[in-house]
Amino acid sequence: MNRNGRRVYGVITANAADIEQREILSGIISRAQSLEIDIAVISNIYNPTETTEALKTENCIYDLLQYDAFDGFILISESILNPDVQQRILKHLQNRSSVPVLVIGVPLPGFVLPHFRFINTSDEKDLEKITEHLIQQHGFTEIHILTGHDYINASHKRVDGYRNALETHGIPVQEKNIFYGDFWLTSGKAQAQKYSSGELPFPQALICCNDCMAYGFLDECLEQGIPVPEKIAVIGYEYSHERRVHAPLLTTCQRNRKALGEEAVRMLTEKLQSGEYGSFTPPEGTFIPGETCGCGAELSDIRCEIRAAQTRAVYDFLNLFSQLEHRLTECRSIEEFAAQCRNFRFMIRDVQQLYLCLYENWYEPGMPAENMVCYNLLSAEEPLIYRKQEFFCLFRGEAAPYYFCPLFFAQQELGYVILGFDHPDTFDHIFRNWLKSVSNALEFLRMKNDILYLTECQNLSARRDTLTGMYNEKGIRKAYQTADKNDLYAVVLQIGLFGKEHGTLQESAPAILDAAEAIRQFCGNHDVCGKISEKTFFCLVHSSYGTEFLESFLEAVLCQHTVYMQTYGLDSFVCCAVPCTAENYTECQELCRKLLDQKTAQISERRRLPHYSELNQIRSRLYCEPEMTFDSEQIYTLFGGSKGYFRQVFRNCYGFTLHDDCTAARIARAKYCLAVTSLSLAEIARQCGYHDAKYFMRQFQQETGVTAVQYRNMMK
Repeated sequence: MNRNGRRVYGVITANAADIEQREILSGIISRAQSLEIDIAVISNIYNPTETTEALKTENCIYDLLQYDAFDGFILISESILNPDVQQRILKHLQNRSSVPVLVIGVPLPGFVLPHFRFINTSDEKDLEKITEHLIQQHGFTEIHILTGHDYINASHKRVDGYRNALETHGIPVQEKNIFYGDFWLTSGKAQAQKYSSGELPFPQALICCNDCMAYGFLDECLEQGIPVPEKIAVIGYEYSHERRVHAPLLTTCQRNRKALGEEAVRMLTEKLQSGEYGSFTPPEGTFIPGETCGCGAELSDIRCEIRAAQTRAVYDFLNLFSQLEHRLTECRSIEEFAAQCRNFRFMIRDVQQLYLCLYENWYEPGMPAENMVCYNLLSAEEPLIYRKQEFFCLFRGEAAPYYFCPLFFAQQELGYVILGFDHPDTFDHIFRNWLKSVSNALEFLRMKNDILYLTECQNLSARRDTLTGMYNEKGIRKAYQTADKNDLYAVVLQIGLFGKEHGTLQESAPAILDAAEAIRQFCGNHDVCGKISEKTFFCLVHSSYGTEFLESFLEAVLCQHTVYMQTYGLDSFVCCAVPCTAENYTECQELCRKLLDQKTAQISERRRLPHYSELNQIRSRLYCEPEMTFDSEQIYTLFGGSKGYFRQVFRNCYGFTLHDDCTAARIARAKYCLAVTSLSLAEIARQCGYHDAKYFMRQFQQETGVTAVQYRNMMK
C-alpha cells in the first residue's frame, strides 16, 4: 500500500496511448477509483516489434516493477510485442511471484508464468453477433469473411463465430467464402480488387475482422467507384475510432475493453481479499452502426467522434506551433528548464499532476543514481528528493491513475515523467511529441553545461578529479588551508580494500561514482568533499556532534548505495573522523591515515577467522535488505550450521551479537532515510521492515540517543 493507506495496482502495458490500451485503462481506472485504489501505469512509448538500439533505453521503465510498492499487477499482454521487453517484464514478475498478476489477453508463447490468470473478451461471440446482424436485420445469406493471418489464433476464433451464426440460421458454411489476410489495409484493398476485377463474385456482405482491413476495402471501393452498401455491405470489428476519415461511415463492433478492465480490478481485489479470483464471464461487444451496412449511424456516436477529432486538432496545433522546444533550448539550468515546462503545461490535455523525475546524476554518464529529484511542473515548489523505489510518495489526495513515461536520450537514462489524472481518460499519442521535446532538450542542456564547464575550467582544472568532478588532492589542500577550523572535522573514507580488483577503470567506475554519490549525500550542500586518490575520499565537515556520530552516519549512507556494495562488499571500506586541530593539511591527513590503517588491520585479522566469507555475505545482505532482519528463520537458513553455532561464530568474529547487528542494519537504513529523503516516519519504519512505527521510533531512540525527529533536524 502507499503511504495514504490505499492499495496500488501496477498496470503493465506498452504504447499506452493506443486506443486499445486506453479503452482497457478507462475501465481499470473507473473501477479502481470507486474502490479507492491507486493505479500506476508502467509503459514505454514506442514499442517497436524488433529491437532497435536507439529505443532500448526506454524499456528500463519496466524496472520499476521490481519494487515493493505494488499490491498486484494487471498485465495487458497483447500490447507488448517486443520479445526483449517481454523477457524483461517476466524477469521482474518471476522474482515477485507472491504478488498476483491478472493478465488481459490470450497466452502468448514465451510470455507466461505459472501464477498468471488470463481473462479476455470473446472474439467468437462478437463475430457471431456481427454475422447475426447481417442475417436478421438485412436478410443476407451470401456473406464473406476476411480475417487475419492463418497462424494467429484470433483469426480462427473470429471465423468460428461467423460459422456458428450461419449454422444457427441453417445457412451452409462454404470454405471458399473465408479469406485470410494480414489485419492491415493491404488485405482490404486486395479483397476489393478481387471483386472489382471479376476474380470473385460480389457477395451481399463482407465481414472484415478488424477495422483496418475494412478501411482498406472502403478506400479501394471509393477508387473503383463501387457503391457501398448498394453493391456490397461491409462491417468491421474492433472500432479504431478512425472511421471519420473513410467513406462511407463504417459499421463496426467495439470489443468491450472497458468492461474487461473493470473486471480485472474486481477479480484482482477479490484475489487479495479472499485468495481466489472468482468467476469471470467475457463481456460482450457493442454494435456501432454506420452507413456501410445500410443501418445509418447514430447521432450520439458521430457527436463523440467529432468532439474527439476537434480536441485532437487543437492539441496538434499547439504541438506544431508552440515555442516549447525553442524556450527549453535557451535554459541554462534545470530550474529554468522546469519553469519553462510549467509555462507550457497547457499542451498536455486534462492532466491534474505532472512531475519531471530525474535521476540525481542524470547529467553524468554511467549508472543512474539511487535518488530521484522530482520537479512539479504544474506549480512552483521545492523539488522533492526520494529513493527511486519510493516513487509512490508522490501519490496524493484521492485515489487516481498515474502514468510513468520514460525519459531517455540514446543509451542514457534520464528518468521519467509522471502524469496524474482525476478521471478515467488518458493521454494520447500527441503527448509523445511533448515527451520527445523534453528528452532532447535535457540532453541539449547537459551538453551545454559540459561545454561551459570545460571552457571555464580547461579540462576540469588542476584542482578537480576527472572521474567524479570533486576536488582532487590539490583542491582539498587549498580548501583546508582557507577553511574556518571552528567545529571542523576531516572525514576520510577508503574504499575497495583487500585487493578486490574489477578490471579497467570503465568497469570499476560505476562503483566509484556510486561511492562519490554517497560522499556528496553525506556532505550535503555546504561542506567540502574530494577524491584525493584512486580509492580515498576526503571531506571537510562542520559539525557539533563529534567523530563517532560522523563515522556512523557515513557508514549508514554508503551501505545504502547498492552499486558500490554489490561490487566491493560490506567489508571493503573504512572511515574515520578527526577534529581539524592540525595547522596544515599534511599533518591532518597523516593522522587520518594512521587511524584508517588500524581499522584496516582489524578487518584483515578478522578475515582469517573460520566462516568469515560466509558471515560477511550474510551481513551484506542484512544491510541491503534490513526488512529481512525480523525473520530469524530466514537468516538462519543462509548459514550451513546450526543456529547456536551460527550465533557463536558470529559473535566470535565481530565482537557483537547477530541480534545487535540486525538492529544496526535497520537503524543504518533509518538514518539514511531521515537525512536524505523526505519520507514520513511511518514510511521510513516500513522501509526498515518495522510493522509498528511506534516500536521503530522507540528502538531508534534507544540505539542513537535521540528521537527520529531530532535526528532529521540535526541533519538539516
